[in-house]
Amino acid sequence: MKPGLSTFLDLSRWFAALLVVVNHARALVLADFAAAASAPGGAGAHGPMLRALYFFTGLGHEAVVIFFVISGFLVGGSTLQRWQQRGPDMRAYVSARASRIYTTLIPALIAGIALDSIGLRWFNASGIYTTLPEPPIATITYVIASTMNLPTFLGNLFMMQGVLTQTLGSNGPLWSLACEWWYYCVFALGAYALTSAKGRRIGWATAACALVVLFPLSVMLWGIVWLIGVLTFRWVNSGAWRPHPLVGFALFALALAASRMTHGIGAIETNLFAAFARDFVLSIAYAAALASASRLAQALPLAAWHHQLAEFSYTTYLFHFPALLLICAAAAQSFGLHFTQRPDARGMALFAAAVVLVYAYCYAVSLLTERHTPRARHALDTLLRARPALQVEPSRSPASEA
Repeated sequence: MKPGLSTFLDLSRWFAALLVVVNHARALVLADFAAAASAPGGAGAHGPMLRALYFFTGLGHEAVVIFFVISGFLVGGSTLQRWQQRGPDMRAYVSARASRIYTTLIPALIAGIALDSIGLRWFNASGIYTTLPEPPIATITYVIASTMNLPTFLGNLFMMQGVLTQTLGSNGPLWSLACEWWYYCVFALGAYALTSAKGRRIGWATAACALVVLFPLSVMLWGIVWLIGVLTFRWVNSGAWRPHPLVGFALFALALAASRMTHGIGAIETNLFAAFARDFVLSIAYAAALASASRLAQALPLAAWHHQLAEFSYTTYLFHFPALLLICAAAAQSFGLHFTQRPDARGMALFAAAVVLVYAYCYAVSLLTERHTPRARHALDTLLRARPALQVEPSRSPASEA
């Protein structure tokens, strides 16, 4: 992969994780924009700075769309290319995906329920853990304490959150991980059908279609966004025309701003297909930015920093919310810094402190979890190699003949 594209992906990963964290921190700490602007000293006092703050910290959903495209690009695109060249290897695919996801997910589930238990036991004066906020705050759209149980833990362990169970405890962001996992599964079955011997293709394709039908449309529809990442990988490696980086980045910036400005429009927020159309347009624009980044001859500035920050972006996504909530609950109970307060000096100080503390926590945790993914994959590879492999004749595709 060219240095320019590699560093753009690193930048995208860590920046998307940051957008999610600050989105949730702002929702927990600061009042929404309408309330903040109408308060004494609100929009009139802060003007463009207040608007910029709320605009930037409102891009959490867009960040998830970016993550889906990146996942399709890095996982789906490279896997399909490799399978077309060498034949499908489901064992290696399962090992790579399971080690990548579960090396960090299992500790995240345990740590999340531990932090929620601490908050429930010692910092629940606000009732945040035992009552449903009105209106809902961030991803807290259910009573947290009602989901702190073994069935919900097992449901999240087997990626059933949002399908058969609620997300575990306060960790609402886990909804997107379940979606991504099932996109991995559908893709693997479909790609196996495309790259295996002709006599096996119908069975694998049928299994892929069955999985799509079994899951809710609200889950599988966004699989198209993930698939755009796969197609973008093919585009980048095809030698076809790609836009100039300035054009690609500008198109993405415009789509990002347009998506953000549609927040709160009832006709979009309450309509599944309208919401999907918004995310589809954003994913196409980000795909154009990815393709244009592949034309960069050199790495982006601060490439080493982008790489270091990207290295724990997955940990940040999985671990941040229970920690954020505990910090805010403790601040509310111990210092009277209540949830959703005005964006004054005190509110902004809590917001900044919460983000910094959570990032320090996530980085420390990543040293014990995400950083050991290669070791976990090696162990799983060794275990799976002890079992007989399924022998599959590769398809005679142009890629496999190259």
